[in-house]
Amino acid sequence: MYIWDSTIDLPLLKSNRMSRDDFFRSPSAQEFLRELRHEIQRVHRPPEQVVLDETDLCNLLRISKRHAADLRREGKLRFSKDGGKIYYKLSWVLEYIEAYRIDPPTSYLNRLKN
Repeated sequence: MYIWDSTIDLPLLKSNRMSRDDFFRSPSAQEFLRELRHEIQRVHRPPEQVVLDETDLCNLLRISKRHAADLRREGKLRFSKDGGKIYYKLSWVLEYIEAYRIDPPTSYLNRLKN
């Protein structure tokens, strides 16, 4: 991800020595906007198109790599493997979460309704 370039002098923009249009035409601002658009598009992809590696999966589910390996071994979580690298589609992770969802007891739901 692009880190804001400190060479863009924001006080110049505020003191009107650099117009707003000039600021947004600057190469650093253009690069920042390109990176921002890329990140927004990446986030708005459908789950079938989002690919996670093992580190991403562990961070997302807050599990250890050992637990991720156990889930694969037990056949609870689908994965792909290319060489030594393991990948997961976000849609597969969501399927896993849905398959092991625990609904609250009906007695609890009835109490909430009353």
